[in-house]
Amino acid sequence: MTHERRRPCPRPVCDRRPAACRPVTTPARTPLRSARAGRCGSPLAGHRTPGDVRLLAQWMAEVLVGRRRPEAMRDFVAVPVREELRRLRGAVPCELSPRLERVFHQPHPPAALEVSAVISCDRRARAFAFRASREDGRWVCTHLETDLPRGAG
Repeated sequence: MTHERRRPCPRPVCDRRPAACRPVTTPARTPLRSARAGRCGSPLAGHRTPGDVRLLAQWMAEVLVGRRRPEAMRDFVAVPVREELRRLRGAVPCELSPRLERVFHQPHPPAALEVSAVISCDRRARAFAFRASREDGRWVCTHLETDLPRGAG
């Protein structure tokens, strides 16, 4: 198999355009932030959400669409959250298993995380947030907020 030699691009080179057509270079409007500091000046420990927290978010999404029972998460959710999940089980219509699109986390001292997650269900994106604290070497969800109305479920 022989490869053809690449031909030069037929478009004119940017430097040959008149000065009026070239993009204007402007100085940065805001000073660059250090990569080590977050918005509030707190140091960032890492940008990636821990894997077990992502898994917890996936399990909660599966409960919200009705593919998992809240009792299966007994060791990973507090009692009020489990009752909330029982009430909300199946409240999100989703024909397929929910796909976890994004998970964001923010440290919440001491030894807790505030996590927000976006899931895609069919053609709609849904969001929920929860607070997880470290107990006995595992993350436990202690508070849950969803984008569902209070009377849903």
